[in-house]
Amino acid sequence: MTEENNSEKNESKGPLAGIVRELALTGLATVFMTEDSVRKYLKELKLPKELAGYLLESASKKKDDFYGLLAKEVGRVVSKVDVEKAVGKFLEGHEVKVTASFSFTPKKKG
Repeated sequence: MTEENNSEKNESKGPLAGIVRELALTGLATVFMTEDSVRKYLKELKLPKELAGYLLESASKKKDDFYGLLAKEVGRVVSKVDVEKAVGKFLEGHEVKVTASFSFTPKKKG
């Protein structure tokens, strides 16, 4: 189906279908947006304050849930990795170079 057909189909369903679709996409996008960005985006949509507040609260909860699940999954994968073996294998094929610079200056009194 072409994009034109999709937009015609959405228009024939009425404005509510477009709003619901936009809110669903917004919900997904908020996982990767800062709270200020979400507030600005919701303000641009010109939604009622109650709905915008609910969506902001919901987005915050979904973001927390998403990052919690991501942390749990990453932890599960990392716990199965033998770090010593992985680092050893990495170092076998790589040269390590460390460069350091130290500077000592007296503190200003005053």
